[in-house]
Parts: sequence; C-alpha cells; structure tokens
Amino acid sequence: MASRGVPQARLMLWAGVVLQIVAGALVIAGIWTSLAAGCLILFLIVATPMFHNFWDYQGPERATRIDGIIVNIALTGGFLALMAQQL
Repeated sequence: MASRGVPQARLMLWAGVVLQIVAGALVIAGIWTSLAAGCLILFLIVATPMFHNFWDYQGPERATRIDGIIVNIALTGGFLALMAQQL
C-alpha cells in the first residue's frame, strides 16, 4: 500500500481489515445490515481502483486485474440488493 502512495499504509491496512471483518460479521448476523453493506460498498469504491489498476498492465496480468474489478462490481451489486431488502 505504501508503494501506491497510501498515507500511513500500515494503519490503513489494519483499518481495512477490521472494517471488512466487522461489517461482514454484521451482515452475516443480520444486524445493521444496510449500514454494514454501505460501509463495504464504500470500501470497494476506494480499494478497487487502488488494487485493480489494469491500465498499468498488459497480457494475462491485465486480465487478472479486470477480473478483480468485475468481482468487486458484482459484490457491490449484492450489497446494494441487500440494502434494498431492508427498505
């Protein structure tokens, strides 16, 4: 993360890990589901261009990065559907 210019990379790494664990547990438990799903969507919005920067790669590595983006888009759709169920 430091090589990507993230300030306080170690702290941000741990904050991201904790966010994913806590929000994921809340979704599984069905507690504050919309809030947890919204937090995970925001995490994906920030993390996706940072870690799936396909424009910097060629060949198979580029395809792998694009696959990561597609997976994150699918996750975002799932989280949005989960939020819509709560309405």
